[in-house]
Amino acid sequence: MAPTKGKKDYAAIAKRKITTPQDLKDKRLPRILVYGRNKKGKTRFAMSAPDVLILDPEHGTDEMVKLNPHVWHIDSWEELDDAYKFLKMGDHPYRWVCLDGMTKIHNMALRWVMNLMEEQDLDRKPGLVQQRDYGRAGEMTKGLMWNFHNLPMGVIFTAQERMEVPQMVMEDDDEDVEEASASYVPDLPKGARSTLNSIVSVIGRIYTVKVDVPVRNKQTGEMEEKKKVQRRLWLEPHPAYDTGYRSDYELPPFIKNPTVPKLVQLMREGKVTKNG
Repeated sequence: MAPTKGKKDYAAIAKRKITTPQDLKDKRLPRILVYGRNKKGKTRFAMSAPDVLILDPEHGTDEMVKLNPHVWHIDSWEELDDAYKFLKMGDHPYRWVCLDGMTKIHNMALRWVMNLMEEQDLDRKPGLVQQRDYGRAGEMTKGLMWNFHNLPMGVIFTAQERMEVPQMVMEDDDEDVEEASASYVPDLPKGARSTLNSIVSVIGRIYTVKVDVPVRNKQTGEMEEKKKVQRRLWLEPHPAYDTGYRSDYELPPFIKNPTVPKLVQLMREGKVTKNG
């Protein structure tokens, strides 16, 4: 029976809209959040994505001459909107975009709000942050994250790390509530951090360790153990970290020398080939 004139064909709408994860497999690249302390390899990880554009508010890519990434230096909040609209148009060669510094980006939003409020209120003390400024900046940051999340490309968010000391320990049977002396989370306000955690497929903490690797002594020809810095990306849920992932496969607790292709292959296939 044909739909009545002027009324919506809800069956046709549903047919277009309803999908399964299998329909999107290999079509939709994941959204990834990586956080950690300074100089631990967040930007280098993001640059391993193929055909990636780095939105860089911290000028963290300036010294990476050999890797020669495509970089859009972000010097104001308004430029983030320019970058988003450029990518939304679709006339570009990029498969991935990285917002390389959500901590700095939120600070840009806060500064933008403060400047606006100072223009509107001439009696306001310059440089004084009010509580409502944080709320407005947080909402702007959330909107930005959702906009980039909805782009038809892979999205990588990076953030600085902040240590939080718990105020109290809840006494219940929740496995996620454990007595930890401190936790390490992305350095964002609670509301913005919660939103970002909810829209990504992977939350990883990047860090470095020193490991022993066999190295041949050039003079004696004998093999010796030498300390070498190894980057790792922690993925497994942990009481002290904001980490976790969505995947059909059980991933290892951490990835050695992580790259974006290696992580994506793990999520899709549960293993990494030599070429991954």
